[in-house]
Amino acid sequence: MPYFQPRLNKALSAAVLVLGLMAHANAAEPSVPDEQELYEYLFPEAGKARALVSPEDMAIHSAPAQRERSAWGNDRPQAWSDAQRQAMQDAFKAKPKPVEPPVLLSVPDDSGSFSYSAITVDGQPYADLIQTYAKKRNLSPLLVQQIIKAESRNDPNAISPKGASGLMQLMPQLAAEFNIDPFDPEMNINVGTQYFAQMLAKYKRVDYALAAYNAGPGAVDKYGGIPPYPETQNYVSSILAGVAQLEAKN
Repeated sequence: MPYFQPRLNKALSAAVLVLGLMAHANAAEPSVPDEQELYEYLFPEAGKARALVSPEDMAIHSAPAQRERSAWGNDRPQAWSDAQRQAMQDAFKAKPKPVEPPVLLSVPDDSGSFSYSAITVDGQPYADLIQTYAKKRNLSPLLVQQIIKAESRNDPNAISPKGASGLMQLMPQLAAEFNIDPFDPEMNINVGTQYFAQMLAKYKRVDYALAAYNAGPGAVDKYGGIPPYPETQNYVSSILAGVAQLEAKN
């Protein structure tokens, strides 16, 4: 056996003893302040119980106290892992506010806007064409009249910055699909009422159909209702208000 072996073993033994004492001391240390505050926040009854104990009671009960038990039924932990601490903090985070649904305009159930009625639009521009194609598409003549008023101000030669043309402002692809002259009043009203009737059949609501006619069905599908575009919202509300006024007069 070499000469230095006994001395080396003694040194190792001493180092192991020192490390063991340090580990024991660290294990006896209380929780760090943030863990203490979090524990008292989660279990406030523990802090209240300690506050009610008087100095005299503390002197009487000088024996070591039993370890507090948490609401989970386990002994109070002296230290939490990062995963445990994060899980408890996440549990107390504020829940996100629910997303408000789009504001829907009210449409009376008995409104003539849904289907054709015998209401006439005599004296209005293109009254005969409006009556003919409103009846063919099972639409209210007053609704068709208000759409034409909002779209073109009754101008058969109107052109929008986006290229929509004629009384009901048909887009070029729609006019090309039906192979019509969009500036011809009868052709324009014929195709315009047919397209609006398709939107009404799709959404089953006049306000949705009007929004789709103005902003496109993709926008209505995206927002689940009238899209939050001021132009579209004003378009829908002004047409419905105009129909209501005309119905009241009739």
